[in-house]
This record gives sequence, structure tokens and C-alpha cells, in this order.
Amino acid sequence: MTVKVQRNEPCPCGSGKKYKKCCMLQKREQSVASLGRKEGVQLALTWLNQHYSEAIEAWVEKVWLDGISDEQRAGIASADARIRSIHDINLLEQLLSEGNFLDIDGESCALTLVLAADDLGLNDAQRDYLKQLPTCALQLYQVTACQAGQSFTVCDALKDKGKEIVIVDSYASRMFEEDDVVALRLLETPAGMETSGAIYHIPEAYVQELKEALLTAKPKEHAKVLTARWLELVAAHV
Repeated sequence: MTVKVQRNEPCPCGSGKKYKKCCMLQKREQSVASLGRKEGVQLALTWLNQHYSEAIEAWVEKVWLDGISDEQRAGIASADARIRSIHDINLLEQLLSEGNFLDIDGESCALTLVLAADDLGLNDAQRDYLKQLPTCALQLYQVTACQAGQSFTVCDALKDKGKEIVIVDSYASRMFEEDDVVALRLLETPAGMETSGAIYHIPEAYVQELKEALLTAKPKEHAKVLTARWLELVAAHV
């Protein structure tokens, strides 16, 4: 059990300072910086929707929902509101990370358009964060430890002894339990690894089949396999 350190107690790092003047302050600064980086993602998505709404609709139809039947699309549309919210976040994150618009003149890469926008006002940290998105693949992880409201630890679900990665995330850590399997895109920041915001939770009964599909697919196809299988689960209200 984790013991909560009080503000005026000595910092457990051994610095001799009070907790509120040492690691508590650092954690607060890191949290603010993380929120600032992720705000850049929201700004980018809002800008894309304002300028390319029709192109987004075409991308959703021809890329995101590629191979999804009419019946499954109806299932996705009628999913629980919370799942629909996660679906929309995952969709837009995928568009920003790897999406190319269809049937538009000139530059078609969604992220390139965002980074070239003079009216967006992104700061350097936000731009650096966004630039990482295409280089950080969507991967399947297993949660090996979780402290709700603080952090969670994952390892590569396709390896027997994958390296453990600790992710400080007060929001996502409340969504997981130990041994959960989830697809995430992890980005490197000055404070450590962070999620990009997309979360593809895979129920235990479907994990083995998904692992087999990923192991037989080429690495560059993993994101497509993950999103397609997750959409099928959403459509079936699993």
C-alpha cells in the first residue's frame, strides 16, 4: 500500500526539504507541463476540424471505418456514451498521428498541415510533442502495476519478458487494473513516458486472438489490426 506523504513532512527523496518544497513541487510542475503538451493536441484537432471538416469525414469513411460493415457501424453509433467518447478520441488521435486526407489539393498529411499553420499558436514543447506522434507506433501493452490516480506500469504484451515502462498519468491510471491489456501510443517527454491520449482496452477473452493476429502481421500493419479489432468490439458492445 502506498503511504501518502503530507505537505509539511520531510521529502522522502532525502533532500532535507519539506515535501511541499521539493518533490511535490516538481510533480506539480511536471503535471502542468504535461497538460500544456496535451493541450497542443486539442488545439491541433480543433484547428483541423475548423479547416478540414469535410476531409475528416472522408477519411473516417474510407480509412478509419474501412472494412467495417453497415451493421457494425450502426453498433458503433449506438455504443454507450462513454465508449463513444473514447472512440472519438482514438479516431482523432489516429488521424493526427498517421492520417492523410483524401482528394484534397496540395499537402494531405494532417499533422504536416497542423505544424505549418501560422494561426495555431503552438509553443515549442507542443510542436515537439506533436512531431513525435508519427514515430511512436500504436502498440499492445499489458498493465503490470497500477496506482490509481498516480501512475501505471506496462510492458510489451507480445514479448514474454518485455521492458517495464512507468507512466505517470492521474487520469489513465484510474481506468486500469493489473493484467489489463491495452493498446497505447507512448511518447517520450522530459518527465518520462506519456500516453498520447488514445486508449484501446481489450477484454481478456479477446486478447489471445488479437496477439496471434498481430504476431502474423507485419509491424507496419499493427495499428490497422489493433484499430480494426477494437472497432469490432465497440460495434458488438463488448
